[in-house]
Amino acid sequence: MNKKARGLGRGLAAILPGSESLEDLQLIDINAIEPNPYQPRRKFSEKELKELAESIKANGLLQPIIVRQISEDRYQIVAGERRWRACRIAGLTKIPAIVKDLEDSEMLQLALIENLQREDLNPVEEALAYKQLIEKFGFTQSEIAQIVGKDRATITNTLRLLNLSEKVLEMLRDGKITEGHARVLLRISDFNEQEEWARRIVEEGISVRQLEKLISPKESKMENDNSWIREISEKLFKNVGLKAEIKTTKRRVRVVLDFKNKEEFENFLRKLGL
Repeated sequence: MNKKARGLGRGLAAILPGSESLEDLQLIDINAIEPNPYQPRRKFSEKELKELAESIKANGLLQPIIVRQISEDRYQIVAGERRWRACRIAGLTKIPAIVKDLEDSEMLQLALIENLQREDLNPVEEALAYKQLIEKFGFTQSEIAQIVGKDRATITNTLRLLNLSEKVLEMLRDGKITEGHARVLLRISDFNEQEEWARRIVEEGISVRQLEKLISPKESKMENDNSWIREISEKLFKNVGLKAEIKTTKRRVRVVLDFKNKEEFENFLRKLGL
């Protein structure tokens, strides 16, 4: 059975925190545990970690983390990385944990759901997690919607955020612009123009509604001639997972594809049969 089938077939109730028995509880050396490689959350607030560490010092860890065993004496976090980090700050040498037998896709599902339930993920982290489920584990958008309890359109719209330039994504990740701003900026296909508007949003305090009014007239004019540009960009992202910057002149169309590394470029060539 493949990883995707197993993850869906077992049902999330069988692997979610709370389904385990206290008989499975173990005290594990904190240094024998490593983070979840599929953890969608990339940033942890140092202030919140220190506050949690102080609470753990005073009251102990009230909820065990969940891990999977990857070798005779090594474990990988499934859920509870924030608690594990706080325990390290608090100086604990052992940590209570539940050991579960899980596949990679289940690891990502659990980490994703735990963070979504806590509302800990920013929109970019959420979109990247969905992309990973699709590209690495073969999930459809409908299946992801079922996993996270959202409708398919929401998943699609979140994934579309990855069509923004890297600089704009970083501003969204850091909370300098909102997801509402980002959705409006998606109407602009040119990355440089996206970034200029994002800069203005921060410097001038432009609201989402104001941004819509400022961009819409220009957007409407552009769509009469170039409505196909955004459609092509989205198709390229959906089919090959690449961001595309498309620029047009009267005589030619220029397409710039963004590859993260040589391996991604070679994968793209293979899809073209080259």
